[in-house]
Amino acid sequence: MNAIILAAGAGKRLAGSGWTKPKCLLPVGSITLLDNILLSLVEAGVTRATIVVGYRQDLVRAEAERGGLDLQFIVNDDYADTNTIYSLHLAREAMSEDFIYFNADVLFDRRIVARLLAVQGSALAVQTGRCAQEEVKVIADGDGRIRRIGKELDPKLCLGEFIGVGKFCLPLMGDFRDALAYYNDQTRQRKLFFEAAVDRICDRHRIAAVDIAPYPAIEIDTSDDLARAQELAKTMGL
Repeated sequence: MNAIILAAGAGKRLAGSGWTKPKCLLPVGSITLLDNILLSLVEAGVTRATIVVGYRQDLVRAEAERGGLDLQFIVNDDYADTNTIYSLHLAREAMSEDFIYFNADVLFDRRIVARLLAVQGSALAVQTGRCAQEEVKVIADGDGRIRRIGKELDPKLCLGEFIGVGKFCLPLMGDFRDALAYYNDQTRQRKLFFEAAVDRICDRHRIAAVDIAPYPAIEIDTSDDLARAQELAKTMGL
């Protein structure tokens, strides 16, 4: 199994905190967000990873290469004008087998990866419960199958928030790559979040919503998020 990590963005909303390095290098406790991702792979027995880099990529490469994994780097030179749907499209050649997906700006309990691997087929880690309008949300049916995913969904209809960690398996891969190509090559909507491509195929493929409770996770976009992540890191023993 491979892993695909999206780490190209600059994290502009953290500029007010004085942070100028890539978001994935934010220190949380004694490690960085990227360290935590790579450790989760090692602990799960995954030995290979594809990392999409962009902003100050030299720093990300140097940090990743200390993790002991077999790495491939893909460069998103247009990171300032695109979003995750473009970065993942650039990594489509690495989607020839099952892979674990990571947004590189998330602090999460590393046991979540093992929880996803234990589920048969494709699955997304979901924090169930109340979620805000700006979060990526999922609607699931009674069997735990994701029926819709996106930021625009009505929170009252949603199971919870997708935390940016998931597993994608071969049966859906052709349609997934086609969906990425549709937004990137046909409609040129390269500023979308990659979940738009997932939403386009979830009526044709079963993607399970995996409740990650009681394992904590937080996406870091702002200085307030970072402060909460630092407190969370203490409870996680990091």
